[in-house]
Amino acid sequence: MTRCDTLSGDFKIFQPENGQRYSTDDLLTAWLAIKTVSANPPSRFLDLGSGLASVPMIVLWKFPALSGIGVEIRPNRYELAERSLEINGLTERFHIIHGDLRELKLDEKFDLVTSTPPYYQSVEGPISENDDKAAARFELNGNIDDYFKTAAKHLSEKGFFITVYPFLYASRVYAAAKNCGMHINSRVDFIPKEGKPALISIFSASFSETETEQKLLVMRDSAGNHTKEYNNARTLCGFKEKK
Repeated sequence: MTRCDTLSGDFKIFQPENGQRYSTDDLLTAWLAIKTVSANPPSRFLDLGSGLASVPMIVLWKFPALSGIGVEIRPNRYELAERSLEINGLTERFHIIHGDLRELKLDEKFDLVTSTPPYYQSVEGPISENDDKAAARFELNGNIDDYFKTAAKHLSEKGFFITVYPFLYASRVYAAAKNCGMHINSRVDFIPKEGKPALISIFSASFSETETEQKLLVMRDSAGNHTKEYNNARTLCGFKEKK
């Protein structure tokens, strides 16, 4: 079963009723990408492991002159992404390759590369019987090192790679970046509620070595209300504020 939901502005997204749907991780990845390049928006970008195309479509909504390429290995998610791009009139601006990001070799460099990779190694928890959820959460089709390697091959000298990963495993991101000659320039640790530990971190990496700017983004205050900074992030990405 498939459902059609609202994404950014009046954009729609097709997603599985019982499978892995777009999440806050996707929103925050797109948000950091938008913030990172807003002063000088690129003309082209690349998205790795595009899934339902939620991150690309948020970025495309924010920058109407932008176009790009994505790659997605899973047939069901590729097909839903294609439907979403079509219903939103984006097929001329964004093309998704049905394939393995680890084998991607494009004759193009991009000023922006985005990704929301799976988070966990197969030994780090029970793998869902729903293969859609399993592939989205576990590194069954490439790990964080693979994402960085592919990003590094396609990133321009002054470009930025935006990705997301669990807060507890942030060291893997730093190691993957170092192995590719890249540096983490910005990191945002996402806290679901004031007083709780961080769940995920969103990273901006490039080939430029600068001191890492580290910030916190809290979703809800102690009373359970959405914070102003979180609502600002949603608004920037074309979503309505939440109370």
